[in-house]
Amino acid sequence: MFGEKIKMIRQLRGFSQENVAAKLGIAQNAYSRIETNQTRLDSAMLVKLAEVLGVSPMDILSGQPAIVNFQSNKGTQQSFGYVESVVTGQRELYDKLIAGKDEEIARLSRIIEKLLAKR
Repeated sequence: MFGEKIKMIRQLRGFSQENVAAKLGIAQNAYSRIETNQTRLDSAMLVKLAEVLGVSPMDILSGQPAIVNFQSNKGTQQSFGYVESVVTGQRELYDKLIAGKDEEIARLSRIIEKLLAKR
């Protein structure tokens, strides 16, 4: 349920799954199951994970995007790169959806014209 958010925070921090798993004292594949929502987080693990990621447990549990504060320029640059790649991906998807909509409108207009011509 919260795996995608946990993954996003981890990536923004520039941490690998192996790194976070080691800090939590679990295997990487066990940590991977947390990010893919295959393992339910108990409260103790949630608190420990939040501490490792540098956020509050409520940041993970809330429906709001997490606010991640960075203390180094390297982390900030990594986060901007990640955010930029997400925005670029969203823009590409948006452009494809618009193009598909335009094609559908043109197709439906041709059908309407043919139907009106048959009258």
